[in-house]
Amino acid sequence: MLNRFTSWLVTPWTQHITRSNYQKTDIANLSTYDSVKNGKKRYFRNNWSKWKAVPDEFFEPIDFDEIMEWKVAGWELPMDVVCLIRATNKDTKKVKEFVYKQRKAADNRIKQLTQDQDIELCITTHEAQHYLSFQDDEEEYI
Repeated sequence: MLNRFTSWLVTPWTQHITRSNYQKTDIANLSTYDSVKNGKKRYFRNNWSKWKAVPDEFFEPIDFDEIMEWKVAGWELPMDVVCLIRATNKDTKKVKEFVYKQRKAADNRIKQLTQDQDIELCITTHEAQHYLSFQDDEEEYI
């Protein structure tokens, strides 16, 4: 048993995909086998022309408020995540994202990030989203 297991670890994973266990009906096997065989991903056809031919009356119009409620206010975090912190540098526009499972670690990171005046924070919890930004008193904000 141990020799079989060690031989499995030593041989490349491409040798374990053989024609005998390859089924054309399974999409996962098909894409895996084709990517190994050809070195590139398989092309999956889309049906854009069919969607373009559908009349406008078949689609229900959606208001801007509904889209904002659905996409912006409809976030979901996994149950084991306490908060997500997204820090954006105002000068370079680079974004760093931090995910925390413990409240105290998230509080410590927020205290550390608020020391820098060039960073904007977006803090997302299960209940709300908060936006924090340092505003200079000399500049006028609308």
